[in-house]
Amino acid sequence: MSRSGILVAWSADGMAPELPKPGDLLSVDIELPANHSFGRRCMHCQAVVARVSAGVKGEPLVAMQVNQMQFRSYTNGKFSARGTQNEARCSVM
Repeated sequence: MSRSGILVAWSADGMAPELPKPGDLLSVDIELPANHSFGRRCMHCQAVVARVSAGVKGEPLVAMQVNQMQFRSYTNGKFSARGTQNEARCSVM
C-alpha cells in the first residue's frame, strides 16, 4: 500500500473468485488498528483497477490506483457508510 496505490491478494473462500478487470471502479474499505483516541476506524478508498495478475502461490493479485481516500468510523464489524455491493476478502500486500 502506498499513497496512490494498493496491491491486494483476492480470495473468495473456496469459490471461483469473480475478478475485477483493469479499468473497473471499486470501493475499498480497509480496517485500521484500534486507537484509544479515535476508536475503530477504516480507510475508504475509491480506486481503479490497474492490473490483475497471479501471485507466487497462484492467488489472484489486484493492483489498484487510489483516486480518493476518506477515513470513516467502524463499529461492531460494520462500516458507518453502508453499501449494497458484494464483498470479497482480500489481504493488503
